[in-house]
Amino acid sequence: MARKKKEKKAKKVPEGEELQEGKKKGKKKLLLIPLVLIVVAAVAAAAVLFILPRFGIDLLGGKEPGPGEEEPPKNLETFIGGEPISQEEGEDIQDITISLDTLLEEGEGTLLAVRKPDPALKSEGSSDASSSSSAEPDPGVPTYTYIYDVPAPAAAVDRYLDAVLGGEEGFVLVDETYLHLEERPELSDALGSLIIARPSVQEGHVFQIMVGWSEASTLTFRASAPEGAIHEPPDPEDQLGLGSQVVETASLEEQMEKIKGLSPTQLGLEGDSMDAYELLPVEGFVTVDSLPCRRFNVYTRHDSAHGSYTDIVSIIMLSTDQQHVYYMDPVSNAVTELR
Repeated sequence: MARKKKEKKAKKVPEGEELQEGKKKGKKKLLLIPLVLIVVAAVAAAAVLFILPRFGIDLLGGKEPGPGEEEPPKNLETFIGGEPISQEEGEDIQDITISLDTLLEEGEGTLLAVRKPDPALKSEGSSDASSSSSAEPDPGVPTYTYIYDVPAPAAAVDRYLDAVLGGEEGFVLVDETYLHLEERPELSDALGSLIIARPSVQEGHVFQIMVGWSEASTLTFRASAPEGAIHEPPDPEDQLGLGSQVVETASLEEQMEKIKGLSPTQLGLEGDSMDAYELLPVEGFVTVDSLPCRRFNVYTRHDSAHGSYTDIVSIIMLSTDQQHVYYMDPVSNAVTELR
């Protein structure tokens, strides 16, 4: 009997050990899930803390209310940007456009807060040179901030772009330098930011709205009217690709007329007119002083008892913008800009 009891006890010991080992293994597996969630949360936090703030968009907001924050209206009709401008007739005008509220259906989103600019800020006081060439937020420019809680921000922003791009509202997509972007981006709920702009009612300024959102935070619209001007990309029909460089170029006929209109003395030649010389363009382009140029060989014709023949007397290179003329010595290949 004593032997049987000992055997039973001996059997119970490995079972307990096996159970404890199973629990330990289970804990290791369960720990992997929180680690994955922490990594995902860290990536989202980095986007909110470091990527979007580059566009002046602080989606976290903080617990403290921002300057001029007020109770949001139930039905906000317009976004405001910049300061009121007084006209000679005595009326004030201001940059305004439709708000996101006018496009949201019930349950699609909520306006959480409206932050007005600090009254101490004056748009005239911003004289930083960067404000005239960049959409980066200028702390000296009065800005209205509208903060929304929207479960599907990409769809909401897409709908807003449909309403304000072109048409009566007249906005266009731009980059940080106010370059008009012709291609509309594909939006994702996870993270996004973009800038739209149009000329401001204040001369020399643009009415811009910077939009930003992330999965971890809110959808924010920042409206302001900094100094600047929207500029268009060069027309592809008036450009010529030279490797990775894209430059404006005159036609071959225009450049031929340009050289024929010059005085021979300007090109280091003899005579009173370029009509005494033959001009032959060389196919392709060369780069001089980082400028793309067409090359033209200049010949003079000689008559003899055995017929006529030509001699090359000069090599002229004309920049594609027709602003620079270069002479290349046919012997030494030395290049000199002609004034």
